[in-house]
Amino acid sequence: TIQTESTAKMKGVSCGLWIWSRARRLAITVAMVAHFLVSVKDAGKDNNNDSPTNGKNIISNEQVCSSLISGTIANTWEKLSPDILKASYWPKEFSSNVNFTHWIDDLFFKYYHIHQLRRSSLYPADPAATKELLRIISNRINYLNNETSSFHPPLHILVTGGSVTLGTKCGTNPVGIPAPGGKEFWVNTPCTWASRLQNLFNEALFKNKSVVKVTNIAAGGASSEIAKVVLEYQLMTEEVKKVQPHVVIWSHAPNDAQESDMNAIFYTHLPGFVNAARNLNLCDEQLPMVIMLEDFYGYEDYSRVNMLSGYLSKLSSWYGLMNVNQANVINHELWSNYDNSTRISYILGSEFELHSGMGNHVGVAWTLFFNFLSAFTDSCTDGLLGVGIPASSMPLKFLGPYDESGSYRMIQSTWQTNQDRARNHCSKQQMSKERTEPCTYAFMANAMSGVNNVAELQAKMAEVLTASDGWDASGFPSEFFILWEEFFSGGYVNLTLHMGAIFLLQIFFTMQKNSPKSVGMLQNMVLHFHFGSKLSQTQTF
Repeated sequence: TIQTESTAKMKGVSCGLWIWSRARRLAITVAMVAHFLVSVKDAGKDNNNDSPTNGKNIISNEQVCSSLISGTIANTWEKLSPDILKASYWPKEFSSNVNFTHWIDDLFFKYYHIHQLRRSSLYPADPAATKELLRIISNRINYLNNETSSFHPPLHILVTGGSVTLGTKCGTNPVGIPAPGGKEFWVNTPCTWASRLQNLFNEALFKNKSVVKVTNIAAGGASSEIAKVVLEYQLMTEEVKKVQPHVVIWSHAPNDAQESDMNAIFYTHLPGFVNAARNLNLCDEQLPMVIMLEDFYGYEDYSRVNMLSGYLSKLSSWYGLMNVNQANVINHELWSNYDNSTRISYILGSEFELHSGMGNHVGVAWTLFFNFLSAFTDSCTDGLLGVGIPASSMPLKFLGPYDESGSYRMIQSTWQTNQDRARNHCSKQQMSKERTEPCTYAFMANAMSGVNNVAELQAKMAEVLTASDGWDASGFPSEFFILWEEFFSGGYVNLTLHMGAIFLLQIFFTMQKNSPKSVGMLQNMVLHFHFGSKLSQTQTF
């Protein structure tokens, strides 16, 4: 039996809205900011130092564009290529290793040439969202260059995904670079494509200025269904929650492709993720921008991979999401060399398998960076040519879910209702000048949160427990994700909660397939304790 009490930490009221939003695509004049920073670097702060300097350079969105634009994306990419390669030589201690740098250069010019990279751009960034991101970058640069300006945080990109995105085996390579500390998997290190993307922005584009922050909250085995819960209840560290993301990148294709119910993926889990991501900032009608990323993963059932690709394309079209497919860049080369293990290893850094090596992580970072730059270039060109952004009747952020049984009238009605509810809620929130948070006690058990085994879980729960006579988990579940109804009805877990006002408990639990009876390693466990003022009975599951 576990007893908890509502503490001061559990405050706020959930707005209770399920608003289907329009992800404003990502684009910002980053490609151009690089040249601007070269011209004002003496007025800026020292490299890798977030404190402002004595410079007085105040720049606007338009000035960023005019300073950085290099004509077409091809011109911009070519001009930045030396800096892109330099930022890609990680681990840094091997940047003088000729075999290593030659391999990275070869990947860049042979397999990620601009003609191949263009194949990754399935749906473009939204110009209105691009303009917002440009404003954020301009404000950040002004802060870094002017001590009298108010603080502005970096452009914040939040990445969600599974073990591939987390970095499992991201260090394997064909040129003999050893893993740091002798670790095989290199999880949560600069080896991941998310960390490499941040390096490309700040080192290659902004000349060692911390203008962009990429946060990776991927967890092994996480699908869109789990990611929705993580975003909905903000199961992130306090440091991450301090700055709401301006961009959210979805990267759950490897796990979604293995789900048993593909219809649920399309009609429920993917829309649920988009909704949860956009509602991270419900009152901003442009941001956060949601990007659907399909990177390469060596899942042998290609029919399911292809089916998921179709779902992502259809969903991106419906919601107006930016859609990037890195797999399109290298698929043809990999398929044509399927029985050539040497060539496969050279491109991926590993065998043709689910968890690809360093080559693929480097390639994903390049592909995303290219799509950012392409969107930035288009947006800035439009601005310099005086091409305005026409106002829409209703922001796509409030568009309802795809429903084949619906009608055009129903689409319009749902859209209008969602917009009215959101604006009414945000108007009240603005008047009260307080941001309402879900009335929830929740956390996620994984390496990132520091709750990764029995002792750490007990310590975490001890923060709110008033009494406990123990708990246990048993059985050998083989699925990554087990609905809590199955969990309890199947007898896997005996857990009784005594709470003053609990009305819902959900558990998302992942165990290794042959784990021992006691809970050894927890990977994705989410506990939700929802408190309501009208309920005061004990709930037993």
